[in-house]
Amino acid sequence: MTERRSLSTMQRLRVFEQSGGRCHICERLIRAGERWEAEHRIPLALGGADDASNMAPAHVVCHSQKTKTDNASWTKAKRVKAKSIGIKKPPSFRKPDGVRFDWKLRRYVPEKESVR
Repeated sequence: MTERRSLSTMQRLRVFEQSGGRCHICERLIRAGERWEAEHRIPLALGGADDASNMAPAHVVCHSQKTKTDNASWTKAKRVKAKSIGIKKPPSFRKPDGVRFDWKLRRYVPEKESVR
């Protein structure tokens, strides 16, 4: 995962002023005293830069809702990329050592046990 840098007070002020004090998600004005966050326009997970040119202010509520909906697209993008370069998904279940599946009994049995 990419290490995120924290913004100084002056950098946060510059991000706020560049957008005209508007939330870039809902496009409403951010009033004095309202909580807001400097949010990445292009997420780091999708190749966005971690600098002020890729940041914009967003209400805390707007930002959290956007992040929830974006998580599905980030995981899909990572899955598609991994598949395209030949990385396989690890198996969710691994057979324990020293056992085999007996289809007649429909369960795992030790290797040395014979079928009755």
